[in-house]
Amino acid sequence: MVLDSGVKAPGSLHTGLRTAIKRALTLESWVSRSRERVTSETFIRRHTQFDSVDEFCTACPCDDDTIGGVQRLSTDRRDAFVARTTDFEGWTEMKQTAATEDLVTLQSA
Repeated sequence: MVLDSGVKAPGSLHTGLRTAIKRALTLESWVSRSRERVTSETFIRRHTQFDSVDEFCTACPCDDDTIGGVQRLSTDRRDAFVARTTDFEGWTEMKQTAATEDLVTLQSA
C-alpha cells in the first residue's frame, strides 16, 4: 500500500524550518529597505482596488509611477492614499502584511 500523505522527511522538515526562521528574522529589514519590490500582483489584486502594481503606482499621487515614487511621497499623503484605496490604514501596515504573506506563501510551496 502506498501512502501519499505529503509527510516530509526529518531532513527536509529541518531545512524548511531553518529557512523559515531565517526569513522571519530578516523580514523587518526587508520590509524597511524595500524600494522596488514591495508586493506581488496577487497581493495587490486581493487587498487593493487595483489589478496590478503598475496601476497602484500610477494612481498614487506621486511624481514617479513606481514603488520608489510611492515611497518618496510624504508619509501623510502616502498613508492617506493607502487608507483610501486598500485594506490597510497605512503604508507600513501594507508592506508588513505583504512581506508576511510572501513568507507564508514561500513556506507553503
